[in-house]
Amino acid sequence: MAINNDDGKSALLKEEGALHPDPDKVSARLFAENVFFDPRDLVQVKYEMLRCIRQDKYSISEAAQMYGLSRPSFYKARDRFEKEGIAGLLSRKRGPKNAHKLTEEVLSFVTEQLEAQSGKVCWNNLSRMIEKQFSKKVHPRSIERSIKQEKKGR
Repeated sequence: MAINNDDGKSALLKEEGALHPDPDKVSARLFAENVFFDPRDLVQVKYEMLRCIRQDKYSISEAAQMYGLSRPSFYKARDRFEKEGIAGLLSRKRGPKNAHKLTEEVLSFVTEQLEAQSGKVCWNNLSRMIEKQFSKKVHPRSIERSIKQEKKGR
């Protein structure tokens, strides 16, 4: 199936985590015959796979193969769709959503230490100081990245 990657849609889908990892594997007739259906759009592909199984009575294995996805991805999509509706089909970033250890209080402490030491503090020492002061174990590289990001934001 030929896919037009020059329209900018692929970049937007990728940015939103909704780009199908292998759109060329989508062999469902619906996607070949109708321009409304885009095999690059993972949310659309997942929805149509779920519909295909429920409405058209395809087996999970057949549908997963037709839509270029795995059986485990079907089960995950089905469970999330049942709980959250169409929004459940959107990809989510894994891991913590924010710097949960480097709170504003901790960052203020880090800034004070950097100012007191004229910016020449050892990240390992700073990490130990944070652990002692706040009972939070923060990797030295995390502190360094956070400070660099904060300076960029100013």
